[in-house]
Amino acid sequence: MKKIAHWLLEKAKKGMRTDPFTTPSRRTKLSYYFDNLVSMVFYIMGIYLMLMDLYQELFTANHTDFLGTALMALVLLLGGLLFRWSAYANLKAINRYQHYLKQQSIEQQQALRRQEWLKSAEQGKTELEQKLNHKE
Repeated sequence: MKKIAHWLLEKAKKGMRTDPFTTPSRRTKLSYYFDNLVSMVFYIMGIYLMLMDLYQELFTANHTDFLGTALMALVLLLGGLLFRWSAYANLKAINRYQHYLKQQSIEQQQALRRQEWLKSAEQGKTELEQKLNHKE
């Protein structure tokens, strides 16, 4: 049993280690927008619940369970914060991958320039050798 638990733990750790420059899934941008939308819905629900609860507690005669609804509003606001954090993480992953792609493109261009320069230097060297051999 202990070996199985250790194996599952190692598998979970291996699954959590991801290369930050791997291709993000196609739905990452969609996931960003979805997380933003859900975050806004949670914020609105939490604020609405808190305001309505305060209104009923302070200005009307029916006293509801203030602590319970305030706690529910807090849970909704924290849920909104969690989804906002998830959207921000998705956006950072997208930006990091785009930066990685730009860097790869720059490195490829530099490698091509180096190859062209070496080829032209080699060509110049052979031309010089031909001229020297021709003079001799």
